[in-house]
Amino acid sequence: MNASLLPYLFLPFAWAVCAAPKPNILYFYVDDLGWGSIGPNGQSDRKANGQPYVLTPNLDRLAKDGVNFRRGYGCTVCSPARSSQQTGFHQGYTFADRNDPDNAKKAIRADDVTMGDALSGAGYTTGYWGKWGYGGSKDMQNPTIDNLQTLPTSHGYKFVVAELHHVRAHTFFQPTLWNAPSKGWAVGFMELKPNSMAKYVNHEAYPNYPAFQDHQKYPNPAYCDDVYAFACLDFVRNQAMEYNRSGKPFFGLFAAQIPHAPFAEVQKLPNWDHDYKDKPYFAKLSP
Repeated sequence: MNASLLPYLFLPFAWAVCAAPKPNILYFYVDDLGWGSIGPNGQSDRKANGQPYVLTPNLDRLAKDGVNFRRGYGCTVCSPARSSQQTGFHQGYTFADRNDPDNAKKAIRADDVTMGDALSGAGYTTGYWGKWGYGGSKDMQNPTIDNLQTLPTSHGYKFVVAELHHVRAHTFFQPTLWNAPSKGWAVGFMELKPNSMAKYVNHEAYPNYPAFQDHQKYPNPAYCDDVYAFACLDFVRNQAMEYNRSGKPFFGLFAAQIPHAPFAEVQKLPNWDHDYKDKPYFAKLSP
């Protein structure tokens, strides 16, 4: 299972508020996306040379207005790469030195300093959404916490919706996802909640979301990357208002499960192939 992971750092308010000593940070970490699969890393050159290319306008804008990490070094499989990314250690010095079902028990040490630890210690409100891969069991129906020291809430992250076992993330329709509690937050505490997008159906803040054009057909459990994305959007909107009010900065890390396999599951979503109709090259590239 290859996992070349492409990180993005977007500083959406850093230049708009030049006097701010601490910019807000939104960091994108994508599972199995080829480094050259977006515009600024090669697709724009393919377009200029008359070759088939993939359009990634939103990612292109983020790379232009933020920071595109072009010299990242990690690992070619999921679990060690993620551990290196969080701790800054070479994979040989992390507890997760390979993809192993027991990584949940050993991936991050209690005294490892993660990005969440560092930025929460610097006064940031922190959030994490997506594939974490450590701390929980892989049981699909009744997962448990296997190791408190590896949880995101043990390492500086306050707002969390995540998958805690990398094997359990080999589907996009887990029945439950792990959440930091909205009330009574405590270090190392997380709770299971249904994987659901029900609260966003016809939500006035998201009027144009295409998956809900025919929401009766939207799958239950939900498509997990939708849940991660909307939790992240809620966080950014709320924390941006807090930033404007008090100056308290935020750091959010969005760790999408896509485009990791399995590829066929996306077909469960309403209108999943709408953007690819009559576009044979893109249809060939779609999951």
